[in-house]
Amino acid sequence: MKKIILLLSFITLTMSCSDLTDMNVDPKRSTITQPEYLFTNAQKKLVDQMVSTSVNSNVFRMFAQQWTETTYPGESQYDIGARKIPDTHFATLYRDVLADLVDSKNLLKIQKPVTASDIAIQKNKLAVIDILIAYSYSVLVDTFGNVPYTQSVDDNYPLPAYDDAKTIYKDLITRLAANVAILKNNAADPNFGAADLIFSGNAASNAKWAKFANSLIIRLAVNISDVDPSYAMTQVQAAIASGALASNADNTKLVYLTTAGNTNPLYLDLVTSKRDDFIPAEPFVAAMEAIGGDLRMGKFFTNATAPAPKIPVGRTYVGGTYGEANVFGDYSHVTSTLNNPVFAGTLFDYSELQFLLAEAAEKNLIPGGSVQARIYYNSGITASFQDWGLTTTDATLYLTNPKVDYTNVLSGATYKEKLGKQAWFALYNRGFEAWTSYRRLDFPKLFPSTTSKNKGILTVPVRYTYPSVEQTLNGTNYTKAASDIGGDLLNTKVFWDKF
Repeated sequence: MKKIILLLSFITLTMSCSDLTDMNVDPKRSTITQPEYLFTNAQKKLVDQMVSTSVNSNVFRMFAQQWTETTYPGESQYDIGARKIPDTHFATLYRDVLADLVDSKNLLKIQKPVTASDIAIQKNKLAVIDILIAYSYSVLVDTFGNVPYTQSVDDNYPLPAYDDAKTIYKDLITRLAANVAILKNNAADPNFGAADLIFSGNAASNAKWAKFANSLIIRLAVNISDVDPSYAMTQVQAAIASGALASNADNTKLVYLTTAGNTNPLYLDLVTSKRDDFIPAEPFVAAMEAIGGDLRMGKFFTNATAPAPKIPVGRTYVGGTYGEANVFGDYSHVTSTLNNPVFAGTLFDYSELQFLLAEAAEKNLIPGGSVQARIYYNSGITASFQDWGLTTTDATLYLTNPKVDYTNVLSGATYKEKLGKQAWFALYNRGFEAWTSYRRLDFPKLFPSTTSKNKGILTVPVRYTYPSVEQTLNGTNYTKAASDIGGDLLNTKVFWDKF
């Protein structure tokens, strides 16, 4: 009996001297994640958000009138509130992308590399993270205008203030240039290795990340050029000198996999969902057909097979009526090229850069004027053809078309019309960038549907309205931001959209 009492006393004493919460800890499981895991997750979430066509998160293809809808045309009629699309876009970029990137950065900073090589690798990783952070904030600014920046993704500021969009832009450019310098200084050392889903993270990828960052500087500088031309000129020229994308081989793309959860979001939206919700929009299809000879159309659309008069004589491709309900079987469809589960998601490509440089030349941000602009314009079209699996010969023949030839009035009355139309084509399936190009150049001329006009929406939206959750939970800062930009409306222009 005494032995039993002594044993119980020993057990009680032992338990009282230990932390019972230890019993809930699995010693075989790590309590801290790795920065590489967070970086990879953020990278994929970012590309997913930019390339998805889910009406719950991304309707930029509809805003750019490259696609339209069939049974449920609400989003192409600019109803973005019913499904809280701004909320999803905002939350995805802040919660799923930026938060993981910032956490990855913070975890890296607490590591203590010893060797010179390890120090360089750490610096490269931090630079790559910061490039994607800058890209993400640029998308938020271009979508909403003023957004949380200096106080965002910080537990000390649960209700962050909104920063001035132009100030954010200039800070992003400064950050990008600094990151380029780091990557060039540590060019011989890798960064994230296999955790980098875009450029594979080896030493050679440093140059590609630097080119992406410089190209992004050019995009931001061209965007801002109508409000601060001298600053834009300096930044464009510096980024060109430092080195931007040099060919399609440098395109910033994430190649998806065939495994579930790792396919291109388009595959989920267009194939596995077994829904027929999207078709090419007639304004886009008709514009390409009116020029003629564009072999990219066969890469973009299937032949329309409905009988006349639905398919006009002489038309191979016909898009659905924009912003109205459409019968899926009556029109051209999105091709199997985009339906492929491994089809790459693109953040930036060489063709886009060439059109930006053509615009920069026309605006005298770089030397050469219209003569140099024509060279970039031709290069942009050629790069687009090649990126869609066509040949340089195919592009060269297309460029001889009087309606394409940059020097011919048939290709457009102004440089904005010429560049706007062809950039619209080249940015097919990149709805956000196509919408941004349209807002900056005001070409092509796009108009709301009849139904939208009947609802009082007389212009194509030029921004998302702020998320409804911000109005509810961060009301004071939301109200100030809405006032500062001139009203939280679909037709309130972001700061760089001056004309």
